[in-house]
Amino acid sequence: MRLSYYDERVIEQLAARTHLDCSQTVVDVGTGTGFVAAGLAPSAERVIGVDASRNMLEVARSNLARLGISNVELGAGDLASLPMADNSVDAAVANMVLHRAEDPAAMVREMARVTRPGGWVAITDEVEHPYEWMRTEHADVWLGFSEAQVEGFFGAGRLVSYGYAALGMQ
Repeated sequence: MRLSYYDERVIEQLAARTHLDCSQTVVDVGTGTGFVAAGLAPSAERVIGVDASRNMLEVARSNLARLGISNVELGAGDLASLPMADNSVDAAVANMVLHRAEDPAAMVREMARVTRPGGWVAITDEVEHPYEWMRTEHADVWLGFSEAQVEGFFGAGRLVSYGYAALGMQ
C-alpha cells in the first residue's frame, strides 16, 4: 500500500488526470515532503506547494533544492482556507492528504475555489481502508471515504465528474 502512494505512477496519473502542460500553474495541497511538487515541476510552468506544517515545508525546501528544482513555490496554509486567490491555478492536486483534513468537503471546496473554470482537481488518497495504523503513522483523521462521499465532496465544490478518478470545474 505504501509504495503505491510514493512512486512516480501517482505523479504520472495526477499530471494526466489534470491535463497538465508546461504553460500551467498547479497547486499541490498538503505538499508534505515535496514529492508530488517535484514530480510535477517538469510538466508545469509553476507549482505551488501548500502545507499546514512548517516543518514539512522545510523538508520540501531541502528536497527541492537538492534536486535543483526552481519553479516550485512553497507556503504555509490551512487545507480548509488556502492562501490563494480565487481562480488562480489551472489545476489543484492532493496526494495522501484528504484523510488528514478535519473537514474533507471544505478542503475540496477550497481546491475548487482556487482552480479556474475549465481547470482540474485530482485527489489520489480517498479510498476507504481498514488500516488503523494510518491514524498514528500518517496523522489520518479518516480511514478513507466511499465513492458516494467523495462524489458529495466534489459536488459541494461545484465540480463536474468525468468519472470517479477525474473531476473538472464547471
